[in-house]
Amino acid sequence: MGASNINSDRRTFIKGTTACLVSVPLFGMSYTSTKYDKVEYKPTQTNDASEYHFVTCPRNCRDACSLVAEVQNGVMIDIQGNKAHPVTKGHPCVKGNTYREYLYQPNRILYPMKRVGKRKEGKWERISWDEAFELAGKKLTDIKNRYGGEAIGEMVYSGNEGHISKTIGPGNLLEKIGATRLVRNPCDWPRYQGTPSVIGTPYSKDMLETVDSDLYVTWGSNEAYTAVHWARFGQDVRRKNGGKLVTINSVRTPMANNSDMFIQLKPSTDPFFCLGVCKVLIEENLYNKEFVSKYAMGFEELVKETKEYTLEELAKACEITSKEIVEFARIYAAAKRPAIAHGDGGQRHFNGARLVRAVTFLPVLVGALNKKGAGLFWAYTNLNPCYDFSKVMPDLSPKDENGKTIKRQTANYVQFGRALRLDNPTSLDTESQVYKEVTLPTPLRAVIHYNTSMITTAPNSDLIKKRLMEDDDFYLIVLDPFHTDTVDYADLVLPAGTFLESEDVQNDQISGFVCYNAAAAKLVGESKINLEIFNGIAKAMGYKEECFNINDPKVVIKNMLDTPFSKSQGITYERLVKEGQVKPIRTVESMKEHFPYYPYCKTTDLKFKTPSGKAELYSKYFKDSGFHPVIDLETDWDYYEAHKEFGKNYLKKYPLYFMTPGTQLQNNSNWGTNKYILPRVLFDGYPELFMHKKDAQERGIKEGTVVSGVNEKGKAFFRVRITTDMNPGVTYAWNNIWCRTTKTDTGANILCSDGISDLGQGSTYTASFIEVAKV
Repeated sequence: MGASNINSDRRTFIKGTTACLVSVPLFGMSYTSTKYDKVEYKPTQTNDASEYHFVTCPRNCRDACSLVAEVQNGVMIDIQGNKAHPVTKGHPCVKGNTYREYLYQPNRILYPMKRVGKRKEGKWERISWDEAFELAGKKLTDIKNRYGGEAIGEMVYSGNEGHISKTIGPGNLLEKIGATRLVRNPCDWPRYQGTPSVIGTPYSKDMLETVDSDLYVTWGSNEAYTAVHWARFGQDVRRKNGGKLVTINSVRTPMANNSDMFIQLKPSTDPFFCLGVCKVLIEENLYNKEFVSKYAMGFEELVKETKEYTLEELAKACEITSKEIVEFARIYAAAKRPAIAHGDGGQRHFNGARLVRAVTFLPVLVGALNKKGAGLFWAYTNLNPCYDFSKVMPDLSPKDENGKTIKRQTANYVQFGRALRLDNPTSLDTESQVYKEVTLPTPLRAVIHYNTSMITTAPNSDLIKKRLMEDDDFYLIVLDPFHTDTVDYADLVLPAGTFLESEDVQNDQISGFVCYNAAAAKLVGESKINLEIFNGIAKAMGYKEECFNINDPKVVIKNMLDTPFSKSQGITYERLVKEGQVKPIRTVESMKEHFPYYPYCKTTDLKFKTPSGKAELYSKYFKDSGFHPVIDLETDWDYYEAHKEFGKNYLKKYPLYFMTPGTQLQNNSNWGTNKYILPRVLFDGYPELFMHKKDAQERGIKEGTVVSGVNEKGKAFFRVRITTDMNPGVTYAWNNIWCRTTKTDTGANILCSDGISDLGQGSTYTASFIEVAKV
């Protein structure tokens, strides 16, 4: 069937679908227009009795909101926050409130399709699932036989954080193939190096502890947009505890407008600020001498570093005043239970690990680590003891003649365009924590793409498009509920169910809940859940392992929860279905096998998993890695000036620092075409670029001017918003706006750095430079 027949066929298809589709009009994919906001959305409520199901928002915003879906005859008619959940408290974010529209929006993919024209032409032929599995199986088998399993790769991130959807279903197939596996490094990897270098653990304290805090410092985060319930935590410290709220950020966020103090740092200069705070704490004797003497090492080296600089020098580097450093240090030291909520913004720099390390010094100096409601809070909790993945993910990886697992190549998310190149494809050396690019022995010939949209979300996305547009032999299989930017480049499109149609479990990242997600609504059209799709491909490739026969998520969940720890905590499938989520009891006794160090040891006997067993203000690891062993003061500007690919002339050509934070109305690329949301993330058909009025005036740019943002990676087009929310020289645009919804098919991620952080091989999304000009 050609594209010319697709509209008439779609009408026929809808008439013959299940009661679910009769109840809710579905328009399928749009092949000629991206103006989804003009399609009327009119769900029909039946008179049947309602059922209520617990679901968990699977997005990577950290909150993992507990929601209650109201369903009639398989159709979701309403969704609300779970009032009993201590984080959600009955209130999802603005995005979560649109989940009914999201589920039944007009660009749902209703059936499998194969490409019959050139990429980006939008010509598709509807096929059956049997044919789709046969095509996928035949193509992948042929590539594996000709080039080896590593010629097949994956592209995935956080469109669905469910363990079955993201890990188990795809993992079994990709291990059996012996595929190139993805290093999923957009978030947190620098933290895994920076924070443990001081206190020995990458894990966060329980965010709900902030009920006892008397100072809440939001640092490098915009809670009001990206994790809305954190905003409540900060306000509760003021409202209920009489404490203070301080915001540290490069942009004036909504939290900044409601804070007792706002400190606006030049991007990536946080280590200068931290060294200044340490200097004040030490010179004014505001630090906790007993705690530092007993639990820290390297204090003398830190004292020496504080004497190397004046407060004025450190403040100037941050583009703030020395008075601000002194005031913050005194506020922080005076608090009895100060909490630092450290967001992701600080990690996405070329000095990300060093920046995070510097921030970690502050709770050590004031002795906050062993106090409830005090210390460091980010978004990473250890629930590994609750699951036994080996019971649902057998070891299927290729072995050598001695039965030893064969080491395979990896590609990484942040530099996926480089991995896709046919000429000199490269990736990161996973044996090293520092940046080391290596050539991939086996070029990628096919990719299975799920739970993400790489054309929208990956940095330097034009490099990805280059391979896809120039190599018609490359095979791209896309699993998605919606017609995303990436679907435009696919060879085979498989309609995946949303989380509202898929049973799963996942982790809450801020407080440590095991979260349940019911298959609340009937699958739309011919959609299938990820587990069934990956198992179907596996069978089409001739794989006969028992795991590929299990398409019932209930069986998988019961098996993976069968652990001694889950049993001791009463975490069962039946209880999850009934309650929606279960939280292990976090005490010294219950967690001693899993957290044998701060904060789950006795408050009078802290044991850190560092080489010295203490909090290390001097790090031999950082010194051996080529960085300052105490606090390193290199910034993104220093990196660009010193790096051979850039240099000082680069910064003259592209003088504006370019950040890509998240908008309140999307989470990564999710909700990118919702009728309610789309008009609010575009400015008359263009993404928004926020510029300081001084930078705009120098370029003859006014509010609403159409401009180009340019660097060596490409060109994107925006309409300008004039603001003073950041300092001159800093610009930003919302990340992950769908290119296909804009007038020029471009977005901010085209311009994003695909560089790698100092340690941990993390992303540097925030550390880009551009020039802006009127079109």
